[in-house]
Amino acid sequence: MTFLIVAKLIHIASAILFIGCVYFRTLILPRARFALDSAQFEAMESALSPRTRLIGKVNNTLLLLSGFFLAHTYFEPSNVFLHIKMTLGLVVIAMFFGAPLIMHRFMGAKKQKIKTMYHHTMFALMAAIIILSQVMFTL
Repeated sequence: MTFLIVAKLIHIASAILFIGCVYFRTLILPRARFALDSAQFEAMESALSPRTRLIGKVNNTLLLLSGFFLAHTYFEPSNVFLHIKMTLGLVVIAMFFGAPLIMHRFMGAKKQKIKTMYHHTMFALMAAIIILSQVMFTL
């Protein structure tokens, strides 16, 4: 197995994990708010966050490193879709690593609104990256 194949597998697997986590946080976890009172929901979120962030840091570092290698390997100056995909990928990774710096500034309902908007934005960017990854070599 060549290093290129390993890099592709790492990149795809880490992207799937990252997208799955954001999907869960964006579309599944908020439904628990209806079944739990506010204190229970906050306790559940607090219990999930440290482990999720730790796994995310390792996973997203692998995603970033494999992405840099693949970008170097497949770089085409004329492929505008590839450039957009790479830029969106860097934005999403920056959003992940920058989230703690941003979120600690907010409290209560405002923090919850910001987190919801933040996760929806990340999920939309990820969907755009997936679409671009499928069309960038076909056009």
